[in-house]
Amino acid sequence: MAVVNAPPVDLKDDDAPLLRLKKERFNAALNEAKARFDLYSRGLTRIPELIAVGERLFGAEVDLYDKPEEKAQVLQRQLDVYNEAEANLQKQVRQGLATQADLERLRYNRLSVEIDLFNNKNVHDEPGPAAQPTPK
Repeated sequence: MAVVNAPPVDLKDDDAPLLRLKKERFNAALNEAKARFDLYSRGLTRIPELIAVGERLFGAEVDLYDKPEEKAQVLQRQLDVYNEAEANLQKQVRQGLATQADLERLRYNRLSVEIDLFNNKNVHDEPGPAAQPTPK
């Protein structure tokens, strides 16, 4: 809920053109998230639509920042939201109110955020490109 109740990002006259576009994109995703949550609370849309708009909103929010520390803070906040949402969705699946497919999509998104956070935190710790493991 905190994500949906967040205020839009202020657009400033002296914003660089790219930053202004990123802010506008975030605000559009935020407005969609608010509208979709309202539809969901009235029973007019389903969980996959909420998950999809959350993914867009979180991606747009991370892209507002350039510094790794700022990105890490946003990613951690997103991870907290996904962890809470996953716990709630697990209960709904057990009660027959949501599908296992919805839960797996949410898990995919949570794991993607964890990977992004891991990469963001470790980008400065690695000496260079690491060899990629070969899948078995």
